[in-house]
Amino acid sequence: MSKENIIIPNLKWYTEKSFSLDIAPRCPFATVTKCPRFFQSRSLLGHAGSTKITPRLDKKLERYWKKTPYWPVTAEESTGIAGEPGKIEHFTMFCPEVIFERFGLFAINLFRYADEIDIEYAHGQLSTIKASREDWRWDWAHVAQLHYSECSLYSLLQTKDASGGNPQPILEIKPGMFGINFNLIEIIKRLLKKYHD
Repeated sequence: MSKENIIIPNLKWYTEKSFSLDIAPRCPFATVTKCPRFFQSRSLLGHAGSTKITPRLDKKLERYWKKTPYWPVTAEESTGIAGEPGKIEHFTMFCPEVIFERFGLFAINLFRYADEIDIEYAHGQLSTIKASREDWRWDWAHVAQLHYSECSLYSLLQTKDASGGNPQPILEIKPGMFGINFNLIEIIKRLLKKYHD
């Protein structure tokens, strides 16, 4: 183990990367209604000791996201947890925003050490090199950091947001025969959405 080349994906790292890219400091899609990975991550953390989403809302959100092209189609793309009940050891394909809220790191994958022997060995090595307490290797065997701009869903969700994430007005006041126009397409869309929800 060495001190060099270890990225500590904390808030400082994350926001500095955002500023260098001239984008928002945090992901603009980091809510359960705007991103399926955020939703899956938040939902699964409820099985790993965090507060659960209410069952009714959880099912409603899952039904909603499963109808979209953004829902994962293979196990490799899906957010997942592994370990014994009450002792989750691995977090895979997670939203870095959710992982940060729970563990203080912006990462897509987190893996704990296999056993006490591995932990003791790692701690001995870290003590030898005088690793800082912020070094994630004190707690984790592997961390794959991720900035939201590198998330596979980020560009897709940006396109969705730009092309229809915001509803169009139903009533528009603009030059016309009566000065007021009704957007019938938007009215029908909203009625259909309400019917399906």
